[in-house]
Order: sequence, then C-alpha cells, then structure tokens
Amino acid sequence: MLLPLFLADIFNPMAQPRDTFGPFVFDRAAGVLRRDGELVGLGQRSFALLDALLSADGQSVSKDVLMARAWPGQIVEEANLSVQIAALRKALGKAPNGLEWIATVPRFGYRLPHFHSVETPHYAVRPSIAVLPFEDLSRDAEYRYFAEGMVEDVIVALSRFKTFAVVARNSSFAFKDRNTPVRDIADALGVRYVLQGSVRRHSDQLRVAVQLLDVDTNAHLWVERFDGDISSLFDFQDHITDTVVGLVEPEVRKAEVERARRKRPDSLDAYDLYLRALPHFRGTAASVRDEAVRLLEQAVQLDPAFATGLAHAAWAYERHETFGSGLSEVERHRCLQLGEMALEIGYEDPQVVAICALVFTNVGHDHRRSLAMLTDAQKANPNNPTVLSLYAFLNVMAGDVDIGKDTFLRALQIAPGALENYEILVGVGIAHLFKGEFDQAVDWASRSLAVNNDWLGAYWTLASAYAHLGHVEQAQATIAKLRAKAPHMRVRDLERHRPRYAERYEIMIGGVRKAGLPD
Repeated sequence: MLLPLFLADIFNPMAQPRDTFGPFVFDRAAGVLRRDGELVGLGQRSFALLDALLSADGQSVSKDVLMARAWPGQIVEEANLSVQIAALRKALGKAPNGLEWIATVPRFGYRLPHFHSVETPHYAVRPSIAVLPFEDLSRDAEYRYFAEGMVEDVIVALSRFKTFAVVARNSSFAFKDRNTPVRDIADALGVRYVLQGSVRRHSDQLRVAVQLLDVDTNAHLWVERFDGDISSLFDFQDHITDTVVGLVEPEVRKAEVERARRKRPDSLDAYDLYLRALPHFRGTAASVRDEAVRLLEQAVQLDPAFATGLAHAAWAYERHETFGSGLSEVERHRCLQLGEMALEIGYEDPQVVAICALVFTNVGHDHRRSLAMLTDAQKANPNNPTVLSLYAFLNVMAGDVDIGKDTFLRALQIAPGALENYEILVGVGIAHLFKGEFDQAVDWASRSLAVNNDWLGAYWTLASAYAHLGHVEQAQATIAKLRAKAPHMRVRDLERHRPRYAERYEIMIGGVRKAGLPD
C-alpha cells in the first residue's frame, strides 16, 4: 500500500502544466521540453522520469517510484532505469554550476534540486571561474592565434577539475575586444573568479602575464609572468598551460577556505562545511581529526549527493587509521561506505576517484583496485596535485618507487603553492629512504617539517633516515619531538600498516625502532 500512496503524493493530478528550471520549460500539456525556446528531444520514458522528478519539487524520488512511473504495470531491472537516467542527463547537459541537473541519491534514487531556489541553501554549489581572452599587446595577428589557443588549452585543462565549474569558451570569448570591467563580466557570467592575461612580443621573445582575481574581494590571488622564445612556441604554450592550471586550483581552494571561515556558523551550507574541514587535514592530533570527521559528516547529511564531501569524509576516517590508534569496526565500515558512495556519484571526478583509492588501500587493503583507480585518475587529470600526490604515494609504498618519486616531483613543480605540499615533500623523502639514499631522505623530510611541523609521517621518515645513517642523537631527538606531538605513538602503530605496503616498508619500521620509538 505504501508505494501507491507515495505515488499519489508525488504525482498530483493538480500539478502545474508547465515547470521552469534553468533555461528549460517543461510543458506537460504539450508533452515537450524546450531549452531557450528550442525543442529538446526526449523519449517517452525520459519524459515520464523528468515529470516525476519535477513533480517531487526538489525532493528525492526512489528508484521504485521512478520505475513505476516510467514502466507502469511492468517489472524491470534497475539497470534499465540507469540507462534512461543517463540518456536524460545527456539530453539536459550540465547545469550552470557544472553539475548534473539530476543528482544521484546513494542507495535510494535521484532528485532534481532547486539549483536557483533560495529555499534550498544547504546543497553544495561549487565556485565558478571564467578564463577571459588574453589581450594581444603586440597587435600581431599571428600571436593573437597563439593567445587564443593557449586560453582554449587552459579552459580544457581546468575543466578536468570538478572542484569548480569553468565557464565555456563561447561565453567567456563573448567579451573579447570589449572594454568591459571585470566585475561586470563576472556578474554577467555568474563567476567568483576570473583568470585574465596578456601577450607581448619583443624581438624574438614572448612575454605572457597571467593573473587570477577574486572578484568578490577584488584581490589578486596570484600573478605570474612567463618569458619564452618564439622558436619553441608550442613548448612554451604547453609550459604555460601546465603551470597556470597547476596553480589555479590550490589558489581557488585557499580563497574558498578563507571565505567559508568568514561566514556565520548558522549560514553554512555543505560546501562551506567541507571547506572548514580542509585545514584540519594538516594536523594529526586526535581532536583535529575528530573535528574534520564531524564537519564532513554534517556536510554529507546536508547534501548526500556531494561526492567531494563524501570522499573527504572517508579520507578523514582514513587519517584516524593511519595516524591514530586505528578505527573500530563500525568506523571502518563507515569509512569504506563513504568511499563507495563517493565513487558511485563522483566516478567522473579524478580527485574523488584518487581519494577513494587511498581509502580502499589504507582501510580496505585492496591495493590492486586502488592502483588501477589511481592510474586512471592521473591520466584523466595530470595537472591535479592531489591526484598526482596520491598516485605517487601508492607507487612509493606498494608499487614502483621511481615512478612515485618522479610523480611527486611533478606535483611539486606544477603546484608549488599547493596546501598539501608538506605531504609531497615527505613523499619524496620516503622514496629516497626506501632506495637507501638516507642523506636525501633527511633533506626532504626536513623540508616537509619546515612547512608543517605537525606532520607525523615526516618525523617517522626523518628519524628512520638518521638512524640508518648512524646519527643516533639526531634520531633520538626526532623521536622525542614525535612523542611530544603524539604520545600514543609506538612501533606497533606503524607495524599495523604492514599488510598495505611492500617489503620495503621494513626499512621505515627498522629505522624508527633503532631511533628509539618504543615497541
């Protein structure tokens, strides 16, 4: 009896004959969907599914209800629903914020959120960025093409990041050669961040200047200048694209964290809670890890379809497993559940895939699956420092050490200002430790601690390297600092990780034991 009652509640015969969402008008009476006045081709079942989702007025609709609506009186497999939802998503395209119009609700069904409604402020809405046409200061047609090609490359590369939405080229290029103030452009495009630049030729040299603006605060988040030789134009273009793309994401993330910090606690949405949790990933104290879990669990309660929030919530639990005394069975189950939910929704986001892979190897001990996931993720977005560092980490610990070290160095090169660089620095140190290059391990671990002196992994690496070098006093002093940060830490806490990693991990364990870490 419950299903018919639910159906009657959702599919009210008094429902409005027309619904409007974004650029779409859904006309029930005429049986058509229009986008900006143009017909959108929908099959009968896609039309029925969209009708059901719109009639639910932003609420989640179960798979059973949707299948009953699209296949009345028939028994069908869930796979058929997935196919129809995929077709409907393809017909609708992306929403203005870069997300799907139809959100997946894990283990339940789907919903069509109120993307522009003031009544649903708690769902996660990503920041957006526009890359404007670079100004050609030389007035040379040849280099105007160079500038346009470079901007197009940057737009394509930035679009691989799912942590922000990138305005399409056609929209941003509408402001080409128009003397429009940046704030007016940002308002017209609905973006918070703008990337703009210029190209100037001097003799056989080109100078490209690029800046990233936060339009809300009128702040220059990042400014860079590139000089290159005309004879190697394409290499120069690739270098600029890689560098710009690698720097934009960390700078936007830092600005967003600061924006969330300034907001009143009673006005936080799921995305704000996620941002507030990010600084807690720098610390390894139990209270810091607990706060990250609390904030992220709250975020995913507000928006169960927030893939980035789900992945980071799983990651926060993983930190307890790696740097604490371990997870309970209930916590372990919740960690892996969050990872699977994040992957189900965010399988197209390389960063979500990479974070879930870390969780699956460190908590689920599923190394083969994790390495395959990370390999795919770094191919999908080779300029994401988080993806690169996680791919590098798993290779250093359980795969190819040299590939891991080289990938860490690439991540450091393309994003020298990334928030997680302390992890990258110690990652290079661990690679040197495992290769028996203990002097280099000391150097890289020390550099990591100079950036973040709370990072336990750097103390493990530094103490182990000193011990293998026979520098007993320095090794013992490092262990003393480690114990001051984490009094609970014992050799057995590192030994718990043995099942995850290759035999080379014994070098780390043997070193910290020689350095004086209690068993």
